[in-house]
Amino acid sequence: MRRAIIPLILAALALAGCGSGGSTDGSETAAEERIYPYVKGPSREFLVAGEDNAVQTFGHEATKSEREAASRVIEAWIQAREKKNWSKGCRYLSKETQVYLARSGTLLSQRKVKTCAKGWAIVAAQNPVPPRKNNMDGPIDSLRMGDQYGYAQYHGNDGLDWVVPVMREDGAWKVTESDPIERFK
Repeated sequence: MRRAIIPLILAALALAGCGSGGSTDGSETAAEERIYPYVKGPSREFLVAGEDNAVQTFGHEATKSEREAASRVIEAWIQAREKKNWSKGCRYLSKETQVYLARSGTLLSQRKVKTCAKGWAIVAAQNPVPPRKNNMDGPIDSLRMGDQYGYAQYHGNDGLDWVVPVMREDGAWKVTESDPIERFK
C-alpha cells in the first residue's frame, strides 16, 4: 500500500507544477526581474538576459569602501599600462600574475626573463592590437566578491563594459590579468 502512495504523490506534485507557462500579469519587466532576482546593487546594470552572467552573479556585491579600495588599484594599474610603465604596473598585479608574465616573457623571447616588468613588456609587444588605452572615466561601478577573489566591472568611456579579475593578497587588492576583459553583450 505504501509503495502505491508514493508514485501517486509524485504524480500529483508534477501535475501541480504544470500550467500554460505564460505570464499572468503580461508584464515584460516582471519577467526581466525574475532573471536574477537575488542580484542587488550595481551588478544589476551589467546583467544581460540570455547571456553568460557568471561574473554578475559571482559571490556578492562589495561594500562601497571595498569597491573604492579596489578601484584605486585598478585605476593606477590601467594608467601604468597606458604609459607602458611595466614596473609600476607590476606592483598592482598578484604575485602569481607577476610570475606568469615573467615566464611568458621567457617563452616568447627564448631567453631567461627574471622580472614581471620585462616579461610584460615582451608580452605586450607581441599583441598585434594593444588594448592599452585608459578607457576608465571614473571609479569601477561594481565589485563582485567571493572569499579571496573578485571581479570589478566598469562602463568604459569607449561605450563597452569591462571586467577586471582581482584577488586579496596580503590584505590588499591585486589584479590577476595583464589586460581588462571586454564584457560582450
